[in-house]
Formats: sequence, structure tokens, C-alpha cells
Amino acid sequence: MQVPPDVLAVNPHAKVTVDYVGRGRHKVIIADQFYLHPDRLLQLALELPYTNQFEIVGNFPGVRASIPLDTRHLIDKVSELWGAPLFPFFTPQPVVFQGIINKDYRLNVGQRQPHIDQDITAMVYLNPEDSCMGGTGLFRHRPTGLERVPITPDQEIRELADRLELSDEFFHTAEGYENFLNSMIFNPLFACRENRYINDGNEYWELLTLIEMKPNRLIIFDGRCFHSQYIKPEHYTETFRINQIIYLSQTPHPTST
Repeated sequence: MQVPPDVLAVNPHAKVTVDYVGRGRHKVIIADQFYLHPDRLLQLALELPYTNQFEIVGNFPGVRASIPLDTRHLIDKVSELWGAPLFPFFTPQPVVFQGIINKDYRLNVGQRQPHIDQDITAMVYLNPEDSCMGGTGLFRHRPTGLERVPITPDQEIRELADRLELSDEFFHTAEGYENFLNSMIFNPLFACRENRYINDGNEYWELLTLIEMKPNRLIIFDGRCFHSQYIKPEHYTETFRINQIIYLSQTPHPTST
């Protein structure tokens, strides 16, 4: 496949805005007109082979594709916009695209409520103007009041466990902490009962903000904040929703250099 050498060239004049969301004032960075040549990147993304294998997509309700391009300058730019060094989870870090067709697809309970990522999440919306709909929602968990969960239990999580009269044995192992989160926060009873995304929330999840999907828009946020695709039933029934996804860490990963 012929890849233009400047396909990942960043626009030095991108329009950058910063927002702070929720009671926790969680930072959200938006950079509009992020790439110099977004049409070239979209064309490249559409020519790649996609897969829905669980080993690749996990619980993402769609498909993914990747290509091994040099992303070091891209990660440096995202770090600059975030205001602190960010590190890839893999070296080299490929370019990853993900897409959704919202038709004839049965969402599981995990896909019908918000989720969290490993650390910092960055994504670029690649759809053209006429097929941009919805976006990405950030949420508060109503029963606990939490807006994010840390990688390891902090004082707020431990105080929550005390209020619920739960044993601190949940926090002795990573598996125990995961079990705590799955039972107290990501309980299947909290998901949408209908076969749809959480969107505007329900009695268990409050929508804090909708980051609107716009062409060539980069967004960066703390992936430990509860978030979800905002896709209504009439969205993307005929058109591919496609974006570039970048998962980053605030600390060097063992496979990073």
C-alpha cells in the first residue's frame, strides 16, 4: 500500500480549546483542524482491512485496523497539547483506526453503559462534515457520585468502600479491585435496558458533557473518566463512523523506550 509521507502531518495552526468537566474539573483538550491532510488519512483508513476479533477490539462495539507508521511526532504533539509527557503502550506504536456501523448489531451490557480506558485517551474524528453525528459523552455514576476511577484505589475509592461497609480485601489485588468496580460501578443492572448506547444517561448514569463529533477534531481526556460513544439509533446506519484512537500513559510503559 502506498502511504503519502505527510499523511500524519499536524496542522501548526489547529484551533485548540480547553474545557474542565464535572465536579472533578476533568481536563478535556479539543484541537480542531488537527491534521493538515485529513482526507488523505481518511482514504488510507478506508483502504485497510478491519477485524472484529476480540483479541483486537476487546469490548469495543465495532471493528479495528492498524498500520505501522511512525507516530513519535504525533505522540509528542498530543503530549504538548495535554501539557505533560505522555507515553505509548507499545514501541513502535502503530496508527489504529476504529469504525462502527450502527445497524443489526446487538450491544452487550458493557457496551450499553460507560466504560474506562487504561489512562489517557486521544482520538481524531475522521468522518467528513455530512456524516458527523453525535460524539463522545463523559458521565457521572449517580449511585456513588464518581466521575472517574483511578488505576489503583485512592482515598476516595476506599472511603466509598467504607460507606458501603465493604471489606478492604477488594483492594489487596488487581483482580479484587476489578471485581469491586464491576460489582459497584459497572453492574449490568446499571446499563440501558434497550439495545442502544447510554447517550443522555439514565437513572444510574448522568451525562456531564457531550464532546461533539466534528471532522478532523482531536480530543484528549483522562480515559479513567467514565465515557461512551454518543450514537443515537438513527446515526450511522448506512455510514461508517470512523476515528483514529491513541491510548497513552502518563508514566513510561515497560515496552516503551
